[in-house]
Amino acid sequence: MKKFAVMACMLSMLASGCSNAVLPTDPAADAVPTANAQALQPGRPAKQGGSVTQVRTDGTLLVNGQANFPMGFYHVSWAGDSARRLRDLQAIADLGFNTVHASMLGADTDVESFRQLLDTAQKRGVRLVAEDHSDQAIVALKSHPALLGWLVSDDCHNLVTPSELQSRGEQIKRLDPNHLTYTSMAIPFYNSYAYRDYFGRVDAIGNQSYPVDGGDGLDVVFPVMSKLVEQSKAKGTMPIANLQSFRWPNGRYPTPVELNSMTNQALAAGVKGILYYTYLDYTNDLSQHSQLHAELKTLASEVKVLAPFLTNGQRQALPVVSAGGRALAHLWSYGGRRYLQVVSLEAQAAQNVKIQLPAKARGLRPLFAGRTTTLQASGAQVQGKLAPLGAQWYEVQ
Repeated sequence: MKKFAVMACMLSMLASGCSNAVLPTDPAADAVPTANAQALQPGRPAKQGGSVTQVRTDGTLLVNGQANFPMGFYHVSWAGDSARRLRDLQAIADLGFNTVHASMLGADTDVESFRQLLDTAQKRGVRLVAEDHSDQAIVALKSHPALLGWLVSDDCHNLVTPSELQSRGEQIKRLDPNHLTYTSMAIPFYNSYAYRDYFGRVDAIGNQSYPVDGGDGLDVVFPVMSKLVEQSKAKGTMPIANLQSFRWPNGRYPTPVELNSMTNQALAAGVKGILYYTYLDYTNDLSQHSQLHAELKTLASEVKVLAPFLTNGQRQALPVVSAGGRALAHLWSYGGRRYLQVVSLEAQAAQNVKIQLPAKARGLRPLFAGRTTTLQASGAQVQGKLAPLGAQWYEVQ
């Protein structure tokens, strides 16, 4: 996602840790029995030989037949060189992420250097989406086990028509039918169906939401990602959240609390992957902004725990009573167990919430050590006080 393209997205939108949880992984208990849920773990090499990536009818990514939740970063590699790109991939893997969207530094001339990047990614348990590739590069790299897919068009709503997007995607599929075709757009909040004709043209669509100093409130993430999920589901497309980890010109980076809120809003909406923009571009360098590293590492570790039911579980919105309706609650069912996610959309003040469960509960067990937990269950009701932009996860017992 090039920086000038990001600026176009903003104008379009303006116009418009470690876990203590142990989850079941028995495939017989999956809500969708066609694939086992498995997050690609850092340090676990990818399968030898070429991988096969597909999108299940519910939008879940399958890699060699196993459900995966990709989580990682864009990397605008032209802002550095091949050595910087390789170093940043290692840093992203160190944070616990499993996916990098990386630029080739020459559509035809960067094949061998990009192959070395893929080799390192394989050793670190990371898969790559390649940008700025040629037909020659696709043919040369398509058998690498660390390859996840190919960018078809960035900011497709500004740069190509739906039919052009489909034509480009089909050309890539003729060369490499075994990997994802991917595009990204910014669904406008004021007209969420403006770009619906782009869905179903490629395998996966990212939706950009960059509200910090971008003209929207932070609570915009959930509704725009919900529209992404809704329209993706109708066309069998994989929905990926593109979330903000950069600063706009003359702006600031998100705080750890804001980053956590955006991530949890996207998860609540039902996305099937997350790519933060960006680790590096011409004006942003996350390696120099260490204030976010601890939160990013915690989020990556938490999503690994959540991955089985994010990919194979069933999600249900729950009734919430709160001041101004500024809270979300979702119940995830997986393997005979239930998990509760509660998210505050209120940025300024704490709020009391009451949540109605579909059945009585004996209690709530916090999923993540070190995170604030303030809710309690009594019968079929959960209540307590949420901090501003707070997000809490529990197993319902």
